[in-house]
Amino acid sequence: MEREFFYACTTGMQGGVARCRKESGKCDNHRNGAVWPHAPRPDVVLVKMNLNPRRDAEFARAGVKQLTRSYERSEQLGQEHAARAEALDRNPFVVRQGRENDITTPETADSGCPVFGKDGLHSVSIRGLITELQLEGFILSSAHRLFRFHKPPIRLVMEFVRKGEKLELTNFPWTLFNTHTETCFGQVDVWANDRNPKDGRVVHTVNCGQRDDSARPRYRLKFASGDWDADVIPLTNAGS
Repeated sequence: MEREFFYACTTGMQGGVARCRKESGKCDNHRNGAVWPHAPRPDVVLVKMNLNPRRDAEFARAGVKQLTRSYERSEQLGQEHAARAEALDRNPFVVRQGRENDITTPETADSGCPVFGKDGLHSVSIRGLITELQLEGFILSSAHRLFRFHKPPIRLVMEFVRKGEKLELTNFPWTLFNTHTETCFGQVDVWANDRNPKDGRVVHTVNCGQRDDSARPRYRLKFASGDWDADVIPLTNAGS
């Protein structure tokens, strides 16, 4: 079956360890497979989703700890992201243009590449994604609820790493989590970052937002061995 979504290319980015920001079909190199390097596979996958007060309380009662990030730390992370993007000759604000000087959102700089373009993937189910990660050799190593005074709401943040790198988190409330993935997210953004020069790891981030329990998802997000893809969900069995 022909894929509807394609990965961004890596041509010209430090020997192929980071992706360009052009989408498939908008970069001349995509038309020639011989110069389309294979993108690096992630060593870490971060899955993040917003929690409303009721759902946050449920995860708190289930023992998922809360971490608070200060404005100063957010500002530092934004500066680090900008520096890494500029080192790759990227514009760190190309996706969120016009917010470079907005002091209320200090984390607007991006060091990675948006796999599904700057607008992300719309009307998405992530059902089955965790199972796919596990089949690919990933384990859940940590999870927390991220609280930022300057950027609500609270987010659930889950870190998946390849087996053997860290200990597996054994007390995570999977039953509760699974009930929260039986929904439709209005927008999902997948960010593929360059190889971290400090530890050599490649981190991909999945941001799930605009939850709508009454909507029917159009796509199902797939890890696809680190290439990321999305299956179209037929209307006849969208809830299966």
